[in-house]
Amino acid sequence: MRLVERGNELTQLRDLLATCLRGTGGVALVTGAVASGKTSLMGTFAQHVAESGALFLHASASKAEQGLPLGVVGQLLHTAPLSARQSRRSTELVDEYAEAAELPDVAYETIRQDHVRVIHDLCTLLLELATHGPVVIGIDDVEYADRLSLQFLSYLARRLTSAPVLIVLTERAVLEPGHPSFHTELLGQTHCLRIRLEPLTTEGIAELLADHLDTWDAGLPSVCAAISGGNPLLVRALIDDHQAASRRVPGQRMVQPPVGEAFREAVLVCVHRCGPGVLDGARGLAVLDEPGTPALLGQLLGIEAHRAAQIMDVLNAAGLLEQGGFRHPAARSAVLDNFAGEERAELHRRAAELLYPEGAPAMTVAAHLVAADRVGAPWAVPVLQEAADQALTEDRVDEAVAFLKLAHRTCADARSRAMIMAALADAEWRINPSAVVRQLPQMTSAIQDGHLQDTDALAPISYLLWDGRIDEATRALRLLDESTAATKPQTVSDLYAFRLSMAASYPALLTNVPELPPLSHRKEQSRESLTMDMRLRAVTAFTAVLRHDSAAEAVTAAEHVLQSCHLGHTTLEPMCLALLTLVYADRLDKATPWCDALLKEADHRHSPTWQATLTAIRADIALRQGDLTAAEVHARTALDSMSERSWGVAIGAPLATLLHATTAMGQYAEAEALTRSVPPAVFQTRWGLSYLHARGRHYLATERPQAALSDFVTCGELMVGWDMDLPALVPWRSEAARVHLQLGDVTQARRLAEEQLARPGTRRSRTHGIALRTLASCSEPKQRPQILRKAAEELQECGDRFELAGALADLSDAHHALGESDRARMMARRAWHVATDCKAGSLLQRWSLNQAAALPEPPAATEGLTSLSDAERRVAALAVKGHTNREIARKLYITVSTVEQHLTRAYRKLDVRNRADLPVRLQPSSVAPA
Repeated sequence: MRLVERGNELTQLRDLLATCLRGTGGVALVTGAVASGKTSLMGTFAQHVAESGALFLHASASKAEQGLPLGVVGQLLHTAPLSARQSRRSTELVDEYAEAAELPDVAYETIRQDHVRVIHDLCTLLLELATHGPVVIGIDDVEYADRLSLQFLSYLARRLTSAPVLIVLTERAVLEPGHPSFHTELLGQTHCLRIRLEPLTTEGIAELLADHLDTWDAGLPSVCAAISGGNPLLVRALIDDHQAASRRVPGQRMVQPPVGEAFREAVLVCVHRCGPGVLDGARGLAVLDEPGTPALLGQLLGIEAHRAAQIMDVLNAAGLLEQGGFRHPAARSAVLDNFAGEERAELHRRAAELLYPEGAPAMTVAAHLVAADRVGAPWAVPVLQEAADQALTEDRVDEAVAFLKLAHRTCADARSRAMIMAALADAEWRINPSAVVRQLPQMTSAIQDGHLQDTDALAPISYLLWDGRIDEATRALRLLDESTAATKPQTVSDLYAFRLSMAASYPALLTNVPELPPLSHRKEQSRESLTMDMRLRAVTAFTAVLRHDSAAEAVTAAEHVLQSCHLGHTTLEPMCLALLTLVYADRLDKATPWCDALLKEADHRHSPTWQATLTAIRADIALRQGDLTAAEVHARTALDSMSERSWGVAIGAPLATLLHATTAMGQYAEAEALTRSVPPAVFQTRWGLSYLHARGRHYLATERPQAALSDFVTCGELMVGWDMDLPALVPWRSEAARVHLQLGDVTQARRLAEEQLARPGTRRSRTHGIALRTLASCSEPKQRPQILRKAAEELQECGDRFELAGALADLSDAHHALGESDRARMMARRAWHVATDCKAGSLLQRWSLNQAAALPEPPAATEGLTSLSDAERRVAALAVKGHTNREIARKLYITVSTVEQHLTRAYRKLDVRNRADLPVRLQPSSVAPA
């Protein structure tokens, strides 16, 4: 391995070697942090020694052999080319000296006088070798040499000025050097040179990268330096990880080095080689998980601050720390994962007890309490609660759940435990509603026992509703009504707002609603009351748009709610109601960007429940736009985002949309699989109405009219019973009328269609357009085109491409029945294009549309579009929609003659014979038919 950035140090050693070759010995002490390249430097220098002809004797000290007397000296003698006499003599001396192993553990300076002669004789043996040529003695990790070998080296070093013997020692920075007196004595000699190995610079790291990588980003050396602190072992580990990643993803150019297993292993090597004291310090700093001070680390480990400072100095020198903390999270995690059990838990407990009185952030203290998995101090539970609130504010939901679980397990007070349990449910709801369901019996008991009161009980009640336990939720609400009616008017109003907002999805809650008492004027409102105000605004707007009391005002109110609220577990419900208000008001142009923005926020904030709920609404929006592919994708995404258990009764929403979409796309087998049994409680909710609607449509499309009629009638009965018979919710009469048409009962079909059109909230809406289409099928053939044109106009204005395609197909059939073949063909072609665009397979299977598809537009017709003037395009576009020349003239306020002239020029430019051949592209789906 090439020696990187150690040229100066190697030159110093070679100079000492040159002096030795001239007959004068010396000592070199090479120092550096762990894994700083000392051994590599020794190996490279040994090659130079061999090339010079000098004798190189090598030994390596180790902590494991530190108690072995003369262990290092024995290694040197074993490698020395001794004569037979010298070999016997060295054995005798070592054996004689071996009894020193029985001495107690005494200081380096202590030596028995009778052993001075033995040391002298051993030195003499080595000096005799120098009479035949220069001798270089290299010893790695001299800090671990045994006491007797150090005394030997010290004795030999004092006699080198007149002998060609060079001693090269390497020494790493350790917490507890074996014998500091040896170190001091050695450096005190004039012929001893100390060589320090500094961390690699950015340039040195770049050299290493060039040796091992074919290509790399120019900024990579600086990044590696920041991560490794210039430690060569860590840099090489980063290179290994980089190469491993490159093998997995060939050709990828990485700016950031992938920090992987090789780096983690190198960190552990460094820490363990620094010794047990440094290992303990590294573990302590890993537990603290923040820049530490010697005083704090000392308190954590139960050692003095100066010793903790030494530990941090060693770790700094090793390139692991910077400003009291680990340079990279991977280094910390490697140390932390390397020990566990009671030792790690105890360190976390002590860390919490140390940090709390110092005013550390609640989340920091709470994290240590959770890691310790036990709480003993009275301050711990409030700290865990405060930390959970902060974690939820920062969308760190998993941490909040962990804090609240420990607080709940530890808290002794029944009311406080109930409050913590409710807070825990709120947090878990964001990521896994099924986990909350398991707590519902406990929360219900807490409400009954009075431990959860007033608005604190509302979230648990909403979870009961979500799980379909509507009767239990109703009883719980009745308890709250009774306990607050007399003394807490503000709470009563909050309960009223909550009940109304929940009733939008669970209509049974509207029964037996207590009368709302008059509220006194308040100067200030709590956050909970402001949330309730938003609930009331949202449900009022939602109800208004369903009843069509004032759609414009409802839309304004809904937008106000969306603008005023910040997405959260208490505001999700009113924000969803506000979104649905825009949807049912046919303001999909406003609902779409709002829903997309909220979805992006929910994704950013890592809340699967919010994402799933909003995705289901987004699927409904796409369905109402006639974008069947998007509706299917969004609905499947919503269903895949949570388990069926987590969805509860709300699963009816995405299931209904997916059933609608797959049926409309002609994917009847897939749709049939969705008609599985759903929880019975679904049919006590607004989502149950949507599901019955979708299933009925599927049954009708697959020629099961009686089953379809049963679903539509059931839907109607529920809506009437709940006083929610509102067309914007489900136009069940129009759907039932279609079934009666299929059954041949035109009279009943027409009665239902007319009733649907007479319902409040129907005029100039998507629902009205659908009802008109149904009415046309019940009308006389001559009346049908006019009704269907109006239906198509309204459906196109509302943006529902699927229903528009159906209306245009019906219009084609109506013209065909009247013998107007050109108009029939033109409408069929338009319907085919729209149906193809929205993937409406169920419509494309109709005979008339297949006939349109078989008659492609003349190629030249589409080539000349750009040559049309604006006036010609306007006239031709109206002609495509089926208008007569007189109708076109009236719409554009021009004469019939002018219309004829524009059409004649348009025919010539487009190279077509008549209006039946005009290209459909003249009339994109964004232009309403007349």
